[in-house]
Amino acid sequence: MQRSVVKLGTALAVLMASAAPLPADLTVVQKVEGGGQSGEQTIRIKDHKARCDVGGTISLIVDRQSGESFTLSHAQKGYLTISPERAKAMMEQMQKTRGSEEPPKLEDTGKREKIGEYQCEIFTADLGAVKVTYALAKDYPNYQSLLTQLDVLESGPLSATASGLAPRSKDLPGMPMKIIMEMTGQKISTTLLSASEAPVDPAIFNLPADYKELPSPPSPPPKP
Repeated sequence: MQRSVVKLGTALAVLMASAAPLPADLTVVQKVEGGGQSGEQTIRIKDHKARCDVGGTISLIVDRQSGESFTLSHAQKGYLTISPERAKAMMEQMQKTRGSEEPPKLEDTGKREKIGEYQCEIFTADLGAVKVTYALAKDYPNYQSLLTQLDVLESGPLSATASGLAPRSKDLPGMPMKIIMEMTGQKISTTLLSASEAPVDPAIFNLPADYKELPSPPSPPPKP
């Protein structure tokens, strides 16, 4: 379970608090490859809630209003609750590990790449132990609104973007058609397959009635 949570956090970080109401629901489907992962992840957003389903095995539900998040393990029929206090402690530890309080900056490489039907500009960001490459399409329809909606997920308690550890999607100068993360010798790529503003069923944000709460893993000891 703990390893799956780490994988989910890594996948979500590439997506990684506006309080204003959002104009529409949003569903984003992405293809994830590398780092022991291969398959699709689907993000659904409605009002102040977001849900990310990874490969049919793990789901993350974020409630920005309460500050809580829930990681569901479908194989175990259980869920792990992350309180706002625990999430804050985890983010503070990540800040220390990164070794810098300055938020990472996007660097324009001057390179271009066509992904699907869109010509993308290539940017990079140094997150300390993680290097991220973004392929951004500036002519993607309505991308500013879509990225603002994704901020519901990114302002959640487990998001590195909310703590200034990674660039926020709403600040990107184009739609991220592909994101590549490099860490510990591995690469994980996330490619956009579709983005739709069709209505999202609010019931998907409820915890399944037959799932039981799982014990929280012990917190890692603080580093000096």
